[in-house]
Amino acid sequence: METALEKKIGYKLVLKEKSYMLYGISNLISRFGDSIDTIAYGWMVYQITGSTTLLATIFGVNAIPTIIFQPFSGVLVEYRKKKHIIFICNMGRGVMVSITALLFYFNLLLPIHLFIITFLNSTFEAFQSPASTASIPYILDKEMYSYGMSLSSTASRITEMIGLAVAGGIIAVIGISGAILLDAITFYVCGSLILLVKYKGEEIKKDKIALDGYFKDLKGGFVYLKSNRLIFNICLFGALVNILLIPINTLVVAYVKDVLKKGVEVVSVIQFTSTIGLALGTVIYPKVKEKVKGIYLVIVSGILIGIVYILYFIVGQLKVQVAIYPALVLIGLLLGISAGIFLMTINVAFMEKIEKDYLGRVAGVFNSLAMAATPLGSLTVGGLCIFLNTSKLFLVFGMLTIALFLLQKFNKSLAKL
Repeated sequence: METALEKKIGYKLVLKEKSYMLYGISNLISRFGDSIDTIAYGWMVYQITGSTTLLATIFGVNAIPTIIFQPFSGVLVEYRKKKHIIFICNMGRGVMVSITALLFYFNLLLPIHLFIITFLNSTFEAFQSPASTASIPYILDKEMYSYGMSLSSTASRITEMIGLAVAGGIIAVIGISGAILLDAITFYVCGSLILLVKYKGEEIKKDKIALDGYFKDLKGGFVYLKSNRLIFNICLFGALVNILLIPINTLVVAYVKDVLKKGVEVVSVIQFTSTIGLALGTVIYPKVKEKVKGIYLVIVSGILIGIVYILYFIVGQLKVQVAIYPALVLIGLLLGISAGIFLMTINVAFMEKIEKDYLGRVAGVFNSLAMAATPLGSLTVGGLCIFLNTSKLFLVFGMLTIALFLLQKFNKSLAKL
């Protein structure tokens, strides 16, 4: 029988958590800038490089700092106030994005700059991510995780929709460099607001970061992750999923420009509708979770993502131009809903199954291992782009995605989801 407290838990209770709300608002401001940057930056990169291979390679470079630094940054968050780390990283990312905008404005931006700035920007993100993950238990009670994370994710999706809806207008008025600079400003605002968040019961290790103690804590994160079969399997599975999602994460601009022969407005349509889908997926997740076992949510959502790949291939073959837009809207919604449910299932399991004292360390190790195969996968995708156009590449990865998720029915560890 449910207790009285369990019956009260819902979105209204989460809305009363002031620190969590302030934390969420700061992230929403940054998310708004990111949604505008998604279109502006992607179009800018393809405009400068003109190469799908380079697009995939830059994505691989973006993953390298996560692999190298997150195991260490996961330990670091136990020795410093988490909001201070988040503040510094937001400011650093703001500076990197500002430099990108200025270089592009003055026609000085070269592919080599993109690689360097991407690496540095991702380095700041590698230190911020474990601090952000480890912050949640200190600003939100455990029994509220499902609704709290669902609310946060849904609000993020709505903010993204607004950003994507106005992105075209913003780019038209202030240009690509102006839109990217706006993203930089949101990082500065987000970093400043995070300093106002109050953490409950946060314990900071007082001793200095000595190498022996540091590596002992790092080893503890690896040992804890390895001992938790469910989280360890999610980590390995995540590495494979990340590889399979590389084309859809990096080649949408190329697909629109080269296959559909359309402009930036179609990129907006795809991003906008998939974001609506993500919002719907995260909203319905808590209710769906009550009725459907986690492993089945993962399998079905993954198969649907694979189907999305195949549908993009089919749309690329359509001769009736008027059918392309409604098809892309429906595909975007399907992609978003599927990805939303999949991500919520994994994220909530991660938060619920790991003790909060280990959360920062395990998050760092987890993200590093989950991203470990991405650079190699990006190089592979880049190589395939030489022989296959984007549409055919989507077809191949769609079939591979469906096969991978179907095989999870035999994964006994993931059955505990």
